[in-house]
Amino acid sequence: MLKWQPGIQTGRYLMRFVLLVILVRLVRDTSIRMMYPFLNDYAQGLGVTLATMGLLLMLRTSLVALAPLFGHRADRIGPKPILMVGFGLQGLGLLGMGFAAGVWIAAAAILVLGMSDAITYPLMQAYISEHAPPWRLGRALITVEYSWAITGIVILPIIGWLIAELGWHTPFRVLSIFSGMAILVLAFLLPPSHPNPKQQPISFWKQMGSVVRDRSALGSVLVSATVFIAAEAYFVTWGAHLARDFALGPEAIGRVASGLGVVELGGSVLASFIVDPLGKRRGVIAGVAFFLAALLSLPWLSRTLTTTLVAMGLISLAIEYSIVSTIPLMAQQRPASRATVLALGAMMGAFTRSLTDPAATWLLEHGSFLAAMAYSFLALLIALLILWRWVEERASARG
Repeated sequence: MLKWQPGIQTGRYLMRFVLLVILVRLVRDTSIRMMYPFLNDYAQGLGVTLATMGLLLMLRTSLVALAPLFGHRADRIGPKPILMVGFGLQGLGLLGMGFAAGVWIAAAAILVLGMSDAITYPLMQAYISEHAPPWRLGRALITVEYSWAITGIVILPIIGWLIAELGWHTPFRVLSIFSGMAILVLAFLLPPSHPNPKQQPISFWKQMGSVVRDRSALGSVLVSATVFIAAEAYFVTWGAHLARDFALGPEAIGRVASGLGVVELGGSVLASFIVDPLGKRRGVIAGVAFFLAALLSLPWLSRTLTTTLVAMGLISLAIEYSIVSTIPLMAQQRPASRATVLALGAMMGAFTRSLTDPAATWLLEHGSFLAAMAYSFLALLIALLILWRWVEERASARG
């Protein structure tokens, strides 16, 4: 029987740790991903417009602005106990959505889900960073991100089937049960977390100030945030684009999501093998450049359903690679304040995503899918500039 060792996990202990974290992440990632391709169905179920659903998504992502508060606390006591609270909130929010009968109940449930997101996303990364050896940090962080792609391959088609057969409420109710199971995995199967020994007992604002004054650390956070702008504009519009412009139903969109999930898994696998040897900064630059090239192909590849799906495959590959490669870039900047840096990244990403959701849905409704993707293109140009001017490649030992 495997016995957990305190601190850094190596060999088979690290492998078991990563696999269990992926199981927990599948629950969290499904609660995020299920919102996007079926947004049109949720809007119809609640009796609201697509733009209103975009505002509800904005409400959810805006709550992640609270992430640095939880990150600061996690640097003091360790991330695991706060993660358990986060998954409890996720279960409550999903249950609320599962019984929502109007926009106001849905908005209350979305608020709870937003609070959960402020905890689960950045602190999961900090928890992994705490237990992965420095020379395998990039691979461990990115391997866990396989869960995002696996959700698309395996779970989103099931979500589409549940909506078509049992109604739009059903996936939320089912996933609330799995959120409780994630808490049990964290409590009984995963190792404890510990306070960072390099973390000084300073106030939240002093710690935040030290991170913000570090130009490279701040630059890595801003790069992550602008990449999320580009990704969010795509995520929030592609399902509605296929439904409206190509008349695809929820089950067909679920099958498309599964295919795109395979592509995304390829992006994660690629990043997990090359980011550590290539270098975190250069790895992100390569991803952003490829993302730009994929967007440039859209005007030529968006004329039929088949070629549109090819373009979406390229974009999905670029998005997954780019997003997962920014995580080790942020994690290596200030190891003594890693949870705070990652939480600041989540906060900034939430802020930019909250602005993107209504903007991208508005561009789709009043313009076109290409108009929404132009929004993505501009964000990526900004990300490339910040990478070039501000961000440094730092050794893992730097504090």
